[in-house]
Amino acid sequence: MLISRDILRSASLHPWSLSFINKRLETLYLHYLMPSVKSQARMGLLLGAVMYGLYGFLDVLFVTPEAVIKVWYVRTMVLMIGFAVFAISFTKKFTRYHQQLIGITGLFAGIGLFAKMSYLPPNAINFYYAGLIIITFWCHTFSGLRFVYATGVSVLLLLIFNMLFWGLRDMPSLDMTSYDFFIISANIIGAFASYMNEKQSRQLFLREKELDNERYLQQERALHDRLTGLPNRELLHDRIEQAIHYAARNSQVCAGLFIDLDKFKPINDTYGHAVGDMVLKEVSSRFKNVMREADTLARLGGDEFFVLAKDIQTQEEAEAFAHKLLQQLRIPLTSINAFNSNSVSASIGICMFPYPHATAIDVVRRADQAMYHVKRMSKDGIAVAAID
Repeated sequence: MLISRDILRSASLHPWSLSFINKRLETLYLHYLMPSVKSQARMGLLLGAVMYGLYGFLDVLFVTPEAVIKVWYVRTMVLMIGFAVFAISFTKKFTRYHQQLIGITGLFAGIGLFAKMSYLPPNAINFYYAGLIIITFWCHTFSGLRFVYATGVSVLLLLIFNMLFWGLRDMPSLDMTSYDFFIISANIIGAFASYMNEKQSRQLFLREKELDNERYLQQERALHDRLTGLPNRELLHDRIEQAIHYAARNSQVCAGLFIDLDKFKPINDTYGHAVGDMVLKEVSSRFKNVMREADTLARLGGDEFFVLAKDIQTQEEAEAFAHKLLQQLRIPLTSINAFNSNSVSASIGICMFPYPHATAIDVVRRADQAMYHVKRMSKDGIAVAAID
C-alpha cells in the first residue's frame, strides 16, 4: 500500500515507546510487520517451551522428592499457556492482541520460575535464578515483543522477584544485591538491543515506503503522458490486449477510437507551443467529461488521442459515443478564445473488436486508417474500419 509522501516526510517516533506519532502510520506499520511478528512469535514460543522443559533436568539435582510433583505441575501450567498462545497465533485474535498474549506468556514463565524457586533450598536458587535472565533475553530478542512491552514484562518480573525473595523469604542483602545487579544488567542490555532493533525496523519501513512511492511515480511517468497525465501508447496497448481477451471470453464487443485534431497545427504555428499545450490539456479534459469509468483515454503523441471503449456492443453505440466526443469540441475552447481563434474539430476512426487474430497494434492501425479516410474526405467526422 502506498503512503502519502507528506505523511512519510513528517513521520516521527515517540522517544520512549517508539510508536509513530501519526496514528494512521502506526496502524500501517503494525499491519506491515504482522507476518514477521507471527513467524518470530511462533518460533520464540516453541524455543521457549523447549528451553523451559529442558530446564527440568535441574529438578533431579535440587528439588526434594516431596516437591517434585508441585514443581512439575507449575512447569506444565506454564507450558500449557505457551502452547495455547502458539495455537491462538493462527487465529485472527492474535493480530489484535499479540503483544498482550506474548507478554502474558513471558510474565507467567517468570512467575512459574519464582514458584519453583520457592520450593528450593537457598543454596539451589542460584541455578534457577539464571533462568530469569534467560527469560529477560527471550522477551527482548526472541519473543516478538515490542521494546515497550518487553521492558514492561522484564521490570515487572524484577519487582516480583524482589518482593518474594527480599521481602517474604528474607534472603541475605548481599545475595539479593548480587542477583539484582545481574538482572538489571540483563534488562539494560536486552532493552538497548530491542530498542535499537525496533527503531531500525521502523526506519527501514519508512525507507521501503519511500522507495515504493518513488517506484510508483517512475512507473506512472513511464506509462503516462507528462502534459495531460493520460495513459501513453505503451499502457494503451496493454489495456487493449486485456480488453481483447476479456471481450473474447465474455462475448462482448469493444471499440477503439483514433482521434486526430483538425486545425491544430495553425494554432501551434500562430500562437506558439505554450498555447498549443493549453489546447491539448483542455481537449483531454473535455473528452474525460464523456468517458465512462471502464473506458481509457490515451494520448498517442502530438494532437492524436485514442479511446478504448469497453462493452460498447454495437457499431451504432460506438458512433454515438464518437459524436459525443465531437460535440465536446464544438463548444469554444477557453484556452484560445482570447486569440479570437475558431475552436478545433477532430477526425475519428473507429475499429470494432474482437475479430480473428486481433492485436492491440492492429486495432490501433485499423482505427488510424479509418481516421485518415475522414481526413481525406471532409474532416470533422467519423469513419468505421472495415473488418475483413
